[in-house]
Amino acid sequence: MVVLPRRPCLDCGRLTTNPSRCPEHAAVWSARLERRRGSSTARGYGSAWRVVARVVLEKHIASQGYYCPGYGVAPHAATDLTVDHIVPRSKGGSDQPDNLRVLCRACNSSKHNK
Repeated sequence: MVVLPRRPCLDCGRLTTNPSRCPEHAAVWSARLERRRGSSTARGYGSAWRVVARVVLEKHIASQGYYCPGYGVAPHAATDLTVDHIVPRSKGGSDQPDNLRVLCRACNSSKHNK
């Protein structure tokens, strides 16, 4: 069994095996980041996005079923499909269907903003 080194929490100094904060302060920090991030609507993923994403997802499921083409891994069956931007919005990508593809949640998370 690997024993992780203990590090001081950045907020209180108590030793923890977490990378930067003890469990109490990690929860507070995560909540603060979520508030700063804003709602999905505030980030541009409002009702218009949900309609486009649903159409792209339904079209994918109708033609290929619950199947992820994979990102860095081989294509595989998946039930947790999401719609992903090929060129991220943060890098000038659009919400047009030709800039969207379907990936499972794990592949979408590993691709994050690439």
